[in-house]
Amino acid sequence: MTKELFVYIDTRKIGTLDEVNGSLRFRYEDSYRKDPSAIPLSSWIPLGEEETVGTHVRNYFENLLPEGDLRDLISKAIQVSQENVFGFLEHFGGDMAGNLSVLLPGEQPGQRRYLKIPRSLILEWSENHSGKPLLLQAKDSRLSISGAQDKISLYLDSVGEFYLPVGDAPSTHILKPDIRSRESVLHSSLNEAFVMKLAEKSGMDVPQTEYLPEIRSVLVKRYDRTWPEDLNGPIGRLKQEDLCQLSDVLSKKKYEAEGGLTLSQCFGLVRKHSTRPGPDTIRLIGWLAFNGAVGNMDGHAKNLSILTNRDGKIRLAPFYDLMSTNVYPELSRKMAFKIGGENRPDWLMNRHWKRFSEEMEIKSSLVFRTIGTVIGNVQKEIPSVKKEIEGLSISESERTFLDKLTRHIEKSATRAHLLQINPEGSISEMDMGLPPGEEDEDEILEPS
Repeated sequence: MTKELFVYIDTRKIGTLDEVNGSLRFRYEDSYRKDPSAIPLSSWIPLGEEETVGTHVRNYFENLLPEGDLRDLISKAIQVSQENVFGFLEHFGGDMAGNLSVLLPGEQPGQRRYLKIPRSLILEWSENHSGKPLLLQAKDSRLSISGAQDKISLYLDSVGEFYLPVGDAPSTHILKPDIRSRESVLHSSLNEAFVMKLAEKSGMDVPQTEYLPEIRSVLVKRYDRTWPEDLNGPIGRLKQEDLCQLSDVLSKKKYEAEGGLTLSQCFGLVRKHSTRPGPDTIRLIGWLAFNGAVGNMDGHAKNLSILTNRDGKIRLAPFYDLMSTNVYPELSRKMAFKIGGENRPDWLMNRHWKRFSEEMEIKSSLVFRTIGTVIGNVQKEIPSVKKEIEGLSISESERTFLDKLTRHIEKSATRAHLLQINPEGSISEMDMGLPPGEEDEDEILEPS
């Protein structure tokens, strides 16, 4: 007998997921297909087809799963192959990114069950789990897939108590304890909290973020959820697709160097899908400039998403997973995307941004005004963000790391301003210790 999983938006069943001859198949419910207000899961899984089988279905649902080491850890814990998308969703799928829930036959949507979890248990787990997923047993329902390893989906009540979602109960926050799988990556949650707060103060659109020193974790409010005016009302979900889903590629293609999306393709996707492509184009330029200024080398395609608001307007989602990765010498020193052909931040200069402007067909004056504003705001706001975090009850080790992090970002932002903003020739590349390089909707989107 063929196994099936039912796919829901809120409590409405919109389709069925199963396997046919080893390939994933998705079939919309007839009532949903015929609904004039229905929105397809993806442009690659159209409403007009009675069923979609194979690559498009696999790519869409695979991108809802954890990635890399985290998927490997869960795979071993539940004894399901990393490549078995259906098997993962059988175990976990109730509370995922965006507006979908994937449930087993017989599971009722909309149950909204939660398991209370004390902060002391989260701290104990994060310090001692040795890579084992946090899976509290629930007899009749499955826990959220992200309730594992270094990221946990939580529901936060009005007095700040934590709960684990069960079944399709929606979470409201993501909790990320310090990364323990890499000994060299110290105080990762403090790093992310600092950089996310710096992004907010620098004018970037990011979700609300808070550092919790008592459990050494960063708490991020979900932007793909809606909150009712009545505090006791139901939490809603918003549709989102990351750029890998939008371009119909697997999550392992998130890096340009691995044959994944290029910046040109990313900008093209934003322009194609956004209701306001002009402002979102500027935001995307700002994201690139911010990553360079703070030393975030891990800004890849899965860290960019398109969000559909309740009013139906589609926009570039708030930016997430921002941290200074190159403060850690063991991590990559190259940016995930090439800007004007260059992905080494210390070599990124004015001429590369000019080339980027030409490639993206954006006015160079707009590009330089945007990156100048972002880098200037980063330099200005570093002291205030540092002071805010120093006001928390952090340890001496955290204070030492915070000092190191702020010095690193100050140096990185200063260098970015000197090399990227100034016209070629106004500063000597040799003086900066670099070899000379070879030359090589509206007016926002007009060619340079």
